Amino acid sequence: MQDLEKKHFNCQEFEDFLVDDVILENVLVKSNQIWFRYLLDGEEVDCSVEYDSISFEDQNLASPARVKCFAVVIAVLFSLRFSSLLPQKVDFSKYSQFIDQELLNFLQTTIPKCWSETRYQVGKLVYQSPEIKVNESLLGQEVHYPIFNLKTEQNTVDAIIGSGSGKDSLLCSLILQKADINYDILTCLYNSYGNIEEQKELFTQASEHLNYRKQHYIYFQDSYYPWLKQRVNRYNIVDRTQKYFDYKKPFHNIAAENVILPFVVAPIQAMHKIPMLLVGNEKSADAHNLIDKYSGEAVAHQWVKSLEATKKTQDQMAGMFNNINHASLIKAIHDVKIFELVFKLADQLPYATNSCNIQKPWCCRCEKCCYVFAGFCAYGDREKVIKAFGKDLFVMEENLHIWSELLGLKGYIPWECVGMPEENQLYFYKLYQQGVRNQAITLFENEILIPLQNRGNSVEDYFQQIQNQFGQVDENHHTMPEWLWNKIRPVLE
Repeated sequence: MQDLEKKHFNCQEFEDFLVDDVILENVLVKSNQIWFRYLLDGEEVDCSVEYDSISFEDQNLASPARVKCFAVVIAVLFSLRFSSLLPQKVDFSKYSQFIDQELLNFLQTTIPKCWSETRYQVGKLVYQSPEIKVNESLLGQEVHYPIFNLKTEQNTVDAIIGSGSGKDSLLCSLILQKADINYDILTCLYNSYGNIEEQKELFTQASEHLNYRKQHYIYFQDSYYPWLKQRVNRYNIVDRTQKYFDYKKPFHNIAAENVILPFVVAPIQAMHKIPMLLVGNEKSADAHNLIDKYSGEAVAHQWVKSLEATKKTQDQMAGMFNNINHASLIKAIHDVKIFELVFKLADQLPYATNSCNIQKPWCCRCEKCCYVFAGFCAYGDREKVIKAFGKDLFVMEENLHIWSELLGLKGYIPWECVGMPEENQLYFYKLYQQGVRNQAITLFENEILIPLQNRGNSVEDYFQQIQNQFGQVDENHHTMPEWLWNKIRPVLE
């Protein structure tokens, strides 16, 4: 067992897949677009970030020098995407004059936790971060802070929601509406998720009944993910890692979108005079998936959504922008409370949402689909949930191992954006009490209920404790300003 644990610390098996050098080669600013190119061991990968509601040529936004500085900051932060490659060096030398030491420090202190899962999956927990190369003589010479400045008395709406088409985004909108807070919606569309127009249609279905002021879009065109997919296939890295570790963990690339997005949205906030970006990162996301027994390190899939990551990002942004802020609207509550609230406030709207990261709307075969399916069935109408998903995920034989993971029977939290095992156990208990019986419920009965009874524990007390713990509102677990918290707090009850 000790040898297996060491395999996750300093494994040498997958060096061929990893890269040595990442170089920021080019950064360009167009009227409403930032474009940049990286070289990954000499191979080109390009990315563009295009806005539909601002122009970088508008002098009311910022000077050309500040816009150029912003573009480089975004390009630098996008190096966080290269998490699965664990590069030895990242070279920003060509753009050193637009980068300051604080930004480099932010990267170097963010990477170890942001990349903990990707370090773990190739057995490289010993790796902490790449060597970052800059031209010291030019460092920071053309940095112009604050890049964007928003006078607080100028705001046109109170907030903009970074909105997907899932339950958390829906709940954020409903909370603001219930609290009489006016807001805009921002939606990010990625070529890596498939057809852009089809993505738009899914977002429209999920948001058409909401009362927001304006819809903003950001379009991400990225050649990195097709490049990465080819590399993963070329080196057969999924099968090799699963065989080596005897562990069917999905092979992930942590994109760090939750860290990068607040910076990307800043010009929209500045141009449209919106002081607060709100996202839907719940308290459940703060949990690590496991503790590596050899190194003692906490390994987490969702660290970028944690309170710790939010505070780090807020501190970094405070030095770069003036009165441009962000927070999570649901950081004070767990998924147990989220499922309860979304069906309480939204009626039929949850059935039109989608949360799958593999195939829209639902692939019905991943941890995320199974988790949301269980929560929806526990708090909503089970027949409507089955119709929305197109299948009953409880009776699918191929999902049994996923239910085992979600219930906590494997000793770790599945590598997806899902809640704690106790939360999933509570969803199953609610369904069990409703008389639902299937192979997944039988697993729950045999592995959770019967052992509880055999130990002489009160089943009712056990699940009441879970309800009490995960159904409460944590007054201190958020970073919202007082004016916002005071308005939404009554809605969370």
